[in-house]
Amino acid sequence: MSSNLPDFDKAEYVGQHPDQIVSGDVETFEERADHVRFVHAITYGIAAAIVGSILYAAFTILTNIVIGYFAVGVGYLVGKAMLHATQGLGGRKFQIASAVLTYIGVSMAAVPEILWAFHKKGADLSHIGARGMFALAEYGIASPILRLQRNVGSGLIGLFILFIGIRFAWRMTADRRLPQ
Repeated sequence: MSSNLPDFDKAEYVGQHPDQIVSGDVETFEERADHVRFVHAITYGIAAAIVGSILYAAFTILTNIVIGYFAVGVGYLVGKAMLHATQGLGGRKFQIASAVLTYIGVSMAAVPEILWAFHKKGADLSHIGARGMFALAEYGIASPILRLQRNVGSGLIGLFILFIGIRFAWRMTADRRLPQ
């Protein structure tokens, strides 16, 4: 029989003994965990921004009514999704991400509205290439500001409500950990 059999009466550590871990190793683990948490939150936030954008566009298409208060709803969806992904933890980078995702979610609702308007007029949308989709995305991102050109008063109100939605997401994803 081989003499290399394990001895089950005593524990053997293959790597470092847990008592020998230095603080740098712990910080590295915490940094990795924070990065994973952030990527998870971004993923949930993107999904929420897409859902919010689709709901906003669908309401506008179905009713022909543009209600800026949907921006608050999109901000809530993004903030709530990101909080869910992190089990309630937040921080500055989460706040910045939620603000950007809220803006994108609200502004990109203009793209399906434009596509629907072209469809209603009988335009053939099957030939929109990458360049056309990029142009639509550019318009979508700029749409809250471009609304100022059509009507300054309603454009300013729309921007103000968008700001409220972004602020809502910002506050929801604030750091909730106690200061040490």
